[in-house]
Amino acid sequence: MSDAIAIIPARYASTRLPGKPLADIHGKPMIVHVMEAVASVIDTYVATDDVRIAAVVQAAGGKVIMTDEQCANGTERVKEALLNSGQQPEVVLNIQGDEPMVNKQDIQTLLQLMRRPDVQIGTLVTPSKPTDHQSTNNCFVERLPDGLAIGFSREVACCSSQAWRHVGMYGFKGGILDELIALPPTAGEKSQRLEQLRWHESGYAIHTAEVAAAGLGVDSPEDLEQVRQLMA
Repeated sequence: MSDAIAIIPARYASTRLPGKPLADIHGKPMIVHVMEAVASVIDTYVATDDVRIAAVVQAAGGKVIMTDEQCANGTERVKEALLNSGQQPEVVLNIQGDEPMVNKQDIQTLLQLMRRPDVQIGTLVTPSKPTDHQSTNNCFVERLPDGLAIGFSREVACCSSQAWRHVGMYGFKGGILDELIALPPTAGEKSQRLEQLRWHESGYAIHTAEVAAAGLGVDSPEDLEQVRQLMA
């Protein structure tokens, strides 16, 4: 897609793993692993509130947009970065900065989903494995055969048949980011700690596409060690 960019939100003050974007994975900061993979597919910017993160990204040849440290979530940071970039692309991808094993083909799959005229918000899912059910940080998705999401939960029991694990990247079209960040928090979002439930419970359609075997997101020191082993 010619008129598309990716923005990777990366804040330093992670609750469970402070300084997470700078965590070393085989001699390279995690945010650089993510940035390099995404930038090989699409024009990419890292949106951060921290000069240390900005410095390592720029040293690796990446592009940085500074954002306010008071951004409530990644979507707000992506929106502010988009505004500061001066660009108005047709599609914006929000790629999580804690997915160091992000797959280039997965980014292409998300871009293909966003080419559909009926899709305003898109994301990815992968078949859930038994080990996914042990973490309280994973999100599971109930979806229709056409890919429309009908539920998000921290509990795998939300899936009536095939269990799908959510993959931490989104696509947005047009000015829908303005609408999403203006929405008030919902009960489901608060109880499940899932921002996408704010959109879903406010009536916005979220479409999904399947990828074969997505990487592991890093939410804790244990996740980081597992990723280091997998990427060894």
